[in-house]
Amino acid sequence: MKPLSVFCYGEVGLDNIIQADSLPSPEIAVFPEHESYHIGGAAANTGVWLAHMGVPTGVSGNMIGDDLYGRQLRTWLEQHEQLDLDALQIVPGLTTPFTRAIVTPDGERSFLIFYYPKTPKSAFTLEMMRGARYLALDLYGGPERLNAAKAAHAAGLETTIGDVIWPEHEALPVTSIVTNSGSYIRNIFPGVDVRAHARKLQAINKGIVITTDGGEEVFAIDRDGSAFSAKPPKVTVVDATGAGDAFRAGLLYGLNKGLNLAESVCWGMATGSLKVGQVGAATTLPEFAEIENLANTLIAKGVQAC
Repeated sequence: MKPLSVFCYGEVGLDNIIQADSLPSPEIAVFPEHESYHIGGAAANTGVWLAHMGVPTGVSGNMIGDDLYGRQLRTWLEQHEQLDLDALQIVPGLTTPFTRAIVTPDGERSFLIFYYPKTPKSAFTLEMMRGARYLALDLYGGPERLNAAKAAHAAGLETTIGDVIWPEHEALPVTSIVTNSGSYIRNIFPGVDVRAHARKLQAINKGIVITTDGGEEVFAIDRDGSAFSAKPPKVTVVDATGAGDAFRAGLLYGLNKGLNLAESVCWGMATGSLKVGQVGAATTLPEFAEIENLANTLIAKGVQAC
């Protein structure tokens, strides 16, 4: 078995993207224009983007079934040569978890999530890492996520987790790299200054804290407390599903290559920006040269110290 660079642990499933002019409401029906099926789940999405960029990446988390969705998902995942599926468990008779996402013309999405919470999870072990330096986690599960973060942190590995927005969250002290959404923070903490909130989080984890904000500036704090902002490119948003997962993959690509944080954030902005122009979180992927050219353009523009 070949060594890995990143291991993604968390959600693995299928996304049903439903494109509609608006959301339904009581007594008002909506007639979707189109629907399609895609790889889904934060772990799978991040892993596919990394593998597409040539990074040896493992994936595990919840188990999947041998049903129609599970077989289709496995077929799609196996198309990525750098994606290692040895730790992804398939259980006969299990229903593969899935999400139905209604995507409106502004690219925003509303989710109906099926089976993820009750689907059994594979127990994380350090042996799964196979030499990987980075463990990418999502928190949308149970105690197995926190146990994985603690085990990786205790072993001196880098843990990157999204949506760790609560200062009191038990995962924050064992999270090396926090990637949060500014809009999510404002939804949970109305009226909060997201940059001040990020500094509060960084004072606890003593690591990297990054706050994305759609098309607005990305705010990043490095391990030494220094901070900067960077402006993502202007894009036409078709579907924001998985944008954070794509950003995380680009960020980890840069860090794994030994780039500094500012350069790595530019890689994250490149992958995130290119993702939102396509339907599905990890279906239509840009050529590596397109990602690289956009990342280098953003690097050349530089970042603004804060």
